[in-house]
Amino acid sequence: MQDPIPVLIPGVVDFAVWIATTGIMLAIAIPFTGILVRYRANYTPKTGAVHLDDEAALDTAAAPRVDASIGYFGMLKRVYRLEGWAGLYKGTMPTIVAAIIALGVRALVRVLQFTGPTVPPLIPLLQWTIQLGRSTIPALLIFPMQIIINRAITTPYKLAAFPPRIALRTLLSPAERAQPLRLYLAPGVALSIFLEACVVFALQLSTNFLFGLPSPSWKSAAVLGTLVPALVLGTLFITPLEVLTARLTLQRRRGPGPGASSGVEATAAADPVPLYSAEPVMDFRPVLDIGTDAVAEEGGEEPYTGLLDCARKIVAEEGWGVLARAWWLNAALMALAGTSLIIRAGGN
Repeated sequence: MQDPIPVLIPGVVDFAVWIATTGIMLAIAIPFTGILVRYRANYTPKTGAVHLDDEAALDTAAAPRVDASIGYFGMLKRVYRLEGWAGLYKGTMPTIVAAIIALGVRALVRVLQFTGPTVPPLIPLLQWTIQLGRSTIPALLIFPMQIIINRAITTPYKLAAFPPRIALRTLLSPAERAQPLRLYLAPGVALSIFLEACVVFALQLSTNFLFGLPSPSWKSAAVLGTLVPALVLGTLFITPLEVLTARLTLQRRRGPGPGASSGVEATAAADPVPLYSAEPVMDFRPVLDIGTDAVAEEGGEEPYTGLLDCARKIVAEEGWGVLARAWWLNAALMALAGTSLIIRAGGN
């Protein structure tokens, strides 16, 4: 009888390597992702803003505020100055939990893919629909975790991983804690994630088409000819959707009754949570309380009611430039992917 230990060792080693690689990638990505979320969610109205760039800020009593975002790297320096390394790694625990859930969902989809019925090859539209569903359904199933991650990143409170009860009390509104499925009804979030997945899927379809070309010379020319338009269109569509997602995930859903509906949830007196710094890292948009006529903060704005409403209010209150925050980051990532495609096309 064959000894099972030598058979199991390669699988265990591969799994350990995957865990280590994933851990290193998360350790590198989490700080930069956290800065990106803060930068895009930072509220900078055209007038009356809390100007976070204190080195260049003007006195509010002397002159009106202007829309002057501190920029991605300015936000990076600010977070490190006010919150240190711990602030850069805010949101680590919910990110790990989301990664585990996503892995389980994708594994289930993969199992169903191999055990389900075979799609006839003569129906490409149906195949594309199924492929789109496979890429979007997992993201839609776990997008409440994205809400929790973004709120954990932007909260000014020091949240411990355990017990999670205190962290959830800080990050979720009373109505959301009483009915967690309310997170699935967050206005515009599911639509934004779905549209972003559709854009990525369209880019993947075009890539598959290019690699299906018979001639290597034509393949290289096609990749070169479509790289720049794909880069521009991908950046043009994905960047605003990511900005809108960052804003919408921070808006808490409320039930009847008074209370704030801004980006910071008041903590219970029985479980006081310390602040990272008395000086805010970013400014949250003050809004009217959802479900009531009470004003959360003086000068509060109407809450976002959906994706298009969020875009319209951002443009009206802060300007078009907010929707393009960190566009260069998306462009750089897609340019790297495009370069990889050119190399692969030239080698085939």
